[in-house]
Amino acid sequence: MIAIVTLTLLFAAIYWIITHQTVYFGREIVFVSVENLAVIYALLLIGAISKGKARFLRPFLVAAALYLMSDVVISNLQMYYPISVNKVFLLILLISIAIIVSDLPKRYMTSFVGFILSAISFYELIYPYNSTIAIALAIVLSYLGITALASGFESVLAKGIAGSRVYVILALIAYAILEFAKPYLKGGLFDFAEWLIVALAAFFVFRNFKPEYDENRLTEHVSQISKVFDELSINLDKAAEAFVKNGEKSMLVTCLAKVLLNSGYREVEVASIISPIVNYCEEKMPILSFPWEKKIAEVRSRKKREKILEYVKKYLKGDSRA
Repeated sequence: MIAIVTLTLLFAAIYWIITHQTVYFGREIVFVSVENLAVIYALLLIGAISKGKARFLRPFLVAAALYLMSDVVISNLQMYYPISVNKVFLLILLISIAIIVSDLPKRYMTSFVGFILSAISFYELIYPYNSTIAIALAIVLSYLGITALASGFESVLAKGIAGSRVYVILALIAYAILEFAKPYLKGGLFDFAEWLIVALAAFFVFRNFKPEYDENRLTEHVSQISKVFDELSINLDKAAEAFVKNGEKSMLVTCLAKVLLNSGYREVEVASIISPIVNYCEEKMPILSFPWEKKIAEVRSRKKREKILEYVKKYLKGDSRA
């Protein structure tokens, strides 16, 4: 309600000012048609009141309003300065941003599309003014799109690409700073710094490509005791629930080890059974992560914990095919 009232008051003030320009300024400084102002207000108002399933439309409504506002600004500036802006790519840019921030299904795929569209549109808009900045922005946005797409998959390669986002972006920023400092770096310092940036970026990127411990592989058990799981205490049930919900594994490992040892399992066998739980680690998220990526990781981690616990249960019940 506060947002609606504030929006209404703001546009009422804008309407009053543009219709009384000659009174305040002696002439018409800015030209804005009442129809355009009404459409912009309507788009923002609908976006503000959108709730539930229609909430995903909000960024697109705001993008349409921003396009109309930018069109008004550009048209007024052209009366004073000879500027030229490709409005088609401006519209694509705003839509691409809406795609990135909107809560659409398959966020990793829609974000990839949004970043690629934004890279193309930014390149087309900025290239006439500065080709270097245009190329750099296109590369950064394209790479963000690739990392966003990779975050939707569970392979070591995909996780490595997603986790390398921060290092690559930092390397590009460092390289941009290095370009500005180039006139002051003499005696081969520039070449050394350039290769140092590349080497450090490569080192940190390839550190992410680590094979994960396969929690589904257990060494073959000599004895199978079918009644072991039926003897688990209430504490073990609570520990299992805490492991699935929060990833808390210390209590579950302790209870399992105690029950297994009391049931006649040898220490080596106990270590083999509980090793998937002991070696389980939460999925590491890159420093520069999108909120939807964190939600995907949480769901994926919970499913992985459920899978680990179910495997151990089946194993203890004597299901050798688990």
